[in-house]
Amino acid sequence: MNDLNTLYPIGVTRHTVFCIIATLFFLAQFFRTKRWHQMILAIAIPCSLLVYIAPDNKALYYGIGILEAVLLAAALVCSIVQGRRDAKAEAAAKAAAEAAQNSNPAGV
Repeated sequence: MNDLNTLYPIGVTRHTVFCIIATLFFLAQFFRTKRWHQMILAIAIPCSLLVYIAPDNKALYYGIGILEAVLLAAALVCSIVQGRRDAKAEAAAKAAAEAAQNSNPAGV
């Protein structure tokens, strides 16, 4: 049997506390900013606790690892896509503001 204290570089208690704090942080950030990669991370972080269900089960261990990799890749892709969309929207708003100012140079 794997020793649960050596499964991760930190102990079970610290890992659990870390997961709770990180999940709450990412949920708060998601509700504040509405960026989907933060919701994905709020799901991915506590999923690492699933390995404690059956630490000797290699299929579960590697399955959780694959799940984590997929979730982290999805968070990265969502962050990049949403960042580009936000940049385009900001550029369009700036262009519209400049066009409005140019059409009315007197400021009236």
